[in-house]
Amino acid sequence: MAILFDETDDYFLITDAAELTLPDGNWCVGLWTLITDNTGSNFQYALSTNALAANNSFNLSLGEATSANANQWIVRTVDGDATAGSLSATATPGADSIWRLIIAQRNETGGDLELWFCTPGAAPSETHTIAIPAGYDAINAGNWYIGARADSNADRFYGSTMAELFKGNFCLTSAQIQALGEGLPIFTLAAQAGFTLDLYLPMWQSIATLIDYSGSDNSAARQSAPATAAHPPICTPIKRRRF
Repeated sequence: MAILFDETDDYFLITDAAELTLPDGNWCVGLWTLITDNTGSNFQYALSTNALAANNSFNLSLGEATSANANQWIVRTVDGDATAGSLSATATPGADSIWRLIIAQRNETGGDLELWFCTPGAAPSETHTIAIPAGYDAINAGNWYIGARADSNADRFYGSTMAELFKGNFCLTSAQIQALGEGLPIFTLAAQAGFTLDLYLPMWQSIATLIDYSGSDNSAARQSAPATAAHPPICTPIKRRRF
């Protein structure tokens, strides 16, 4: 199952916690989504923390089909002293009914901020990367809004389906991203690779509280009434990999 957001007033709220900070080092934020409605000329926010472009903010949004950023996924991050890092995917399909894994991450070893996409069974695509800006530090993002912009702007709600969301203080390799796209659960990959997940919401049901299965107790409270949507398995089971 997955959760279908109605683009009107549906979202989930995660209360601020230390584990949600994006550190001055490696981190990644990932989610699976299927775009079912991208009409309009504004932006739909899959994830938002703090106001857009405010200090200590992370925002992931999709440009609607007739916007100036049509079908572009945009990541906008700003640390505590106003140093910004922005990423965008400039040729992403719109409402094509294909599940995609989207990952934004900080790769301290490579010195980059990265935006990755992966469809089930396909090789991952690093759609945009920039050098980590000078002075770019930790982001203490506050509350996390899933399916809405942090200010609950009426034209910025999400209108598609999401299957899971995760966050960790690590970055993923291309091979690891491909393994996720081929069916390896992030929970399993983290255990195999020795990573610690700070947030893992599988979104199996649209219940009052989405339980955080990472063990950090960063559960999400339902706002309004997003529906549960049926969908086929994200991918076909494969031979299990180890990392």
